[in-house]
Amino acid sequence: MTPPGRKPLHGEDGFALIEVLVSALVLAIVAAAVLALLQTTTRSAAAERQHAQAFSLAQEDQARLRSLRLSTLNRISQENKALSEHTYTLGGTVFTVKSEGVFINNSTRQPSNCTSGQTSADYVQITSTVSWGGHKPVTLQSIVSPSNGSLDPNHGTLLITAKKVGNIALPGLGLKGSGPGTFSGTTDSTGCANFSDLPAGNYVITPSGAGLVGIDGKPPHAVEFGVSAGTSSTLPLQYDYGASIPVEFEYRVGSSNEFKPAKLDSVFTQNSVGTGEYWSPTKARELLFTAGPIYPFSNGDSIWAGSCAINNPENSAGIATYTFHSGEVATTPLHLKVPALELTIKSGTSIVSGATITITDENCKPEGKVFRRTYVSQAQGHQSNLSNGQPEYGLPYGSYEICASGLIAGHNRRVFVKKISVKSFTSTKSETLDISGTTSEKDQVCPS
Repeated sequence: MTPPGRKPLHGEDGFALIEVLVSALVLAIVAAAVLALLQTTTRSAAAERQHAQAFSLAQEDQARLRSLRLSTLNRISQENKALSEHTYTLGGTVFTVKSEGVFINNSTRQPSNCTSGQTSADYVQITSTVSWGGHKPVTLQSIVSPSNGSLDPNHGTLLITAKKVGNIALPGLGLKGSGPGTFSGTTDSTGCANFSDLPAGNYVITPSGAGLVGIDGKPPHAVEFGVSAGTSSTLPLQYDYGASIPVEFEYRVGSSNEFKPAKLDSVFTQNSVGTGEYWSPTKARELLFTAGPIYPFSNGDSIWAGSCAINNPENSAGIATYTFHSGEVATTPLHLKVPALELTIKSGTSIVSGATITITDENCKPEGKVFRRTYVSQAQGHQSNLSNGQPEYGLPYGSYEICASGLIAGHNRRVFVKKISVKSFTSTKSETLDISGTTSEKDQVCPS
């Protein structure tokens, strides 16, 4: 305290200012601590409230599931998204409720999956999972037991296993079935699909999946399978994602070492497990086309020109080997050599241009039908795609029936020759057809 009549010192003014600042700092620290405590308490209360809301939603979903029929509950998460997933907003928080149902075997206490044996399913395990905002979800699980007699002893379970190359599980394969009952769903992460409580009998089962092919190179297609009463019946399926590769062809000119590009329409693949035929997009002859989708066998394929196993050249000159991988899109063309047939169409000693020519493989019927390759004779009388086009001598290895027909002296005349062997990779096979000769037919044309 400053005595009366004396002025305060300037240094004492500084101490007073420091006291004020320290007091303000202490007050700010205390206020921040109180605010942090309030925020933590608020967040904790909000988290507890959200958890309670999630638990309540899970309980409500369990009650909802118990009101559904057993046939609806089974694999509900795969077959009916409208029944298995819901979204709710409570107090500004978005909750997602997911429902799942699966039949359980009483003997194993495990879900009735594709490895649980041949016993029938006994009850349904239902699961409700509620998630929100990155928090740990709330999960409730319970059992729904069928009432006495509600599961018909004349019903059974269908188990479907889907595998890729190497015995790898194929998830997401679509499945639909019709017969004494109906069902639909997809395979799970283990490649398993379980359809319980189905009336016994024969079913038509239709798999589906984009880009998938079977060992025959064809997309998934319907199969017939039976479900037995009181037990589980297992249907194994094998598909994988198809591969593709561009192919091009060449033939030897005469007996020289010169090769020319050939136009072909198909290739055939063979493996110890299966075979496949692959055509150009329009079944037209092409210098280059992409073959596929091809099933990716792990031990590789033998590939040759043609659409049948009978076109197998049985030697390395016309066969290529390639190991495809799942979903592969190869960009480097596969080169295939083919034998060559040089036709010359005449009327007596004169070359005939514009005659119709058909060449039919005598021993190959792709897709169970006769397939004829159609040409027209060009300026030198050789087979071509156009009357003014380049000769097309390349053919798959095989034995052929050849027909030529054209207009001679106002009448169509036709001649056939059969059992023409086109199997040489070292020289070109030559054949001349006289459509006005003694073996020709008047007023006849080649079959289309």
